[in-house]
Amino acid sequence: MLDQLGAESAANDIDDLYGGLIGVWDVVNRYRVGDVEKHGTVVWTFGRILAGRGVQDVMWFTAPGDDGYPVRMTGSTVRLFDPAGAAWRIVWFSPGGTTGTLIGRPGEHGDIVQEGTNSAGKPARWLFTEVTGTTFRWLGYVSDDDGATWRLEQEMLARRRPAPVTPGKTCPSPAAT
Repeated sequence: MLDQLGAESAANDIDDLYGGLIGVWDVVNRYRVGDVEKHGTVVWTFGRILAGRGVQDVMWFTAPGDDGYPVRMTGSTVRLFDPAGAAWRIVWFSPGGTTGTLIGRPGEHGDIVQEGTNSAGKPARWLFTEVTGTTFRWLGYVSDDDGATWRLEQEMLARRRPAPVTPGKTCPSPAAT
């Protein structure tokens, strides 16, 4: 199934909005649970799926549990390009059964804006901002008043993992790069 799901490149007729995120990222995660701010880490992996028409990610969150020992949780987001609407349809899934649905579009300065509703039915705005080839900042906002104001619920700072070196392959010389 995984061989059938994965894709090597983007389909020719899609807006490759998420192409720069393909790879593995190490993330520092800051988020709120009620009035309490928490911190943890995330390993966030992005890959192409469905003949290059989509991008899926898998996130492994690690945070301190109530007893001080680390707790790991996972989740996944599927993004599928809709050529008729020229938009990205997005669904976030958690193993606990919560979902969020959003629409993705380009923002200003290379940002990616994703807007929709969270699992509680409240307006949500998720932003990939300050995107470079090696870093990005992700901001998760929610609105309690139908979008009149927004409150930051989560911030993630990501750094791309270096590509693994394959045994037997040589690295290009510095002069070749």
